[in-house]
Amino acid sequence: MKKTLTSIIFATFILSTSSSSSITKYFGSSKLNLDEVGVINFMRYLDGIFYAENVVLDRAMKITSPMYYAISEDGKVGYGWFCRSHMGRTECGDESLAYKTVEYCKEYTGKKCFIFAYGDEIVWNNLNVRVTELDFAKNVELLKRLNLYDDKSTKKINEKNYLNYVRLSNDKCSSNKNSVDYSGLRGASLDCLLPGRLEQTLNDRFGGGSISN
Repeated sequence: MKKTLTSIIFATFILSTSSSSSITKYFGSSKLNLDEVGVINFMRYLDGIFYAENVVLDRAMKITSPMYYAISEDGKVGYGWFCRSHMGRTECGDESLAYKTVEYCKEYTGKKCFIFAYGDEIVWNNLNVRVTELDFAKNVELLKRLNLYDDKSTKKINEKNYLNYVRLSNDKCSSNKNSVDYSGLRGASLDCLLPGRLEQTLNDRFGGGSISN
């Protein structure tokens, strides 16, 4: 019995290690300068508010947990993947989702994309820093310390108005893939929601639940 238990624990460790190492190849590792839009979109991702491309109703999702956050190589457009549960990303399966997030982001932006965050952890350049604050000024300071923020960014956002942008519930923007004009593109403007996709929980998939498409 002891030998069997040891084998199970070892097998679980191997699978976990293999899964973790297989997704790191999608993590970004270059110089990056996020502006105010980039910070707001990242906060939207952390808060689970986004335009769900694979859901017909209630697109500005709120009861979700962040799984992966990808950004275009120029840092101008963000794309998120979310678990349909407030209990955490482990409620959903994670089969090839890092790859899918990067590929959907690439299709959406027409540019190469890489994973910026895994759950609530910034993994760009192997920083592996958890973000626990949903405060604009504190996140700007954090990104500055990590050399990921553009000091020349516009100063439209402040402590009084940032939540109005983070918790945007609707927009009049476009999801026009490969758009040259970023001004009205979701994921690239303060006045547009962050685009992304919603992942079913394991209970949804095997217990009869579903996502309306």
